[in-house]
Amino acid sequence: MRRKTQVVIGITLSILLCAAAVLAMVPEKDLLLNSPELGDFRKADQSREKDKVTLKVWPNYAEFQRKHPSQVKSLMLQGPGALDVNYDEIWKVESDLDPTLVAAKERQGKPYLIKLYWRQGQVQAFTVEKYFQSDPLTWDNLDKPGYRIIALLDRKTLLPMLTKLEAQAQAFEIMAAATHLQKAKEALALGHPDEKDLLKRTYGRLGEARRHLEAIGSNADEYDAAKKLLNEVEHREKDLKKYQEAMRQAESKKMIKKREELVKEMDRDFLGKGFDVKFDLSGDDNTVLNMDCVLFSRPLVFVFVNKSDLLQRLREAGFAEVAFSNKKIDYSWDIYLNN
Repeated sequence: MRRKTQVVIGITLSILLCAAAVLAMVPEKDLLLNSPELGDFRKADQSREKDKVTLKVWPNYAEFQRKHPSQVKSLMLQGPGALDVNYDEIWKVESDLDPTLVAAKERQGKPYLIKLYWRQGQVQAFTVEKYFQSDPLTWDNLDKPGYRIIALLDRKTLLPMLTKLEAQAQAFEIMAAATHLQKAKEALALGHPDEKDLLKRTYGRLGEARRHLEAIGSNADEYDAAKKLLNEVEHREKDLKKYQEAMRQAESKKMIKKREELVKEMDRDFLGKGFDVKFDLSGDDNTVLNMDCVLFSRPLVFVFVNKSDLLQRLREAGFAEVAFSNKKIDYSWDIYLNN
């Protein structure tokens, strides 16, 4: 009897050791396919090409952040200023969110360009690129508008993140079906989808709930309960989409009104200072402001741009572009506010 027990224990230990070995070898690509730290790469453009590149953070943007810390949500998570990378694959995805800043892109701006560089299945670098049409320091239009690197993380910086993600993946793999079900319930309990006040309505952590529910196999006792909860998740996802569109339209109308009121206020301010400025709103949702005055000159516009809070007020109102012009001398200066 003792010998049989020893055999069973030995087999059980062997199975556990094999399972632990498998869990300890979670591929890095699986870990970074969809992570809260770096973003969702499940639909990324994955190009396989071998090459070497030197990645650099755009100096003008790094300097801009040092000089104007109040105009960014937080300091960027910047690794080395320059990094030589050998790679055999690149993952690229567009995103309205910069993961390193946890800040949305500006209204009307192009999405961030997020990249992961790989070599032999190991991540080598992570970059965030932002599209610029003008220099963030001088506001002069760039000869070659385009994407510039504003955040750069090397492999050394990413390793602690990988360790954390691997531990989470291991814990998820060995989680019992009952625990998955409980975690899903907890994620959904955080939401209040039936709240009549739209501003107070919430839906819970739907992605987390779905992930736990889909991990419950059809042979588990909790499978039927999981199917019912999964239907609830899908219902909330559809309702959330409608809610987000309604809120987007309401916010759009609110911002249009805010821009119109700001223009009226600016008209009074300029008249009080002796400037007869003609204002014209154009573009989608009136996000382009044209200002024309016979007194405008390059030095005067420089003062508006660099010595006043005018551009900041326009950004806060959701303007994407402002143009100063003096049609009498055929002078015009366009400034893009999304940089």
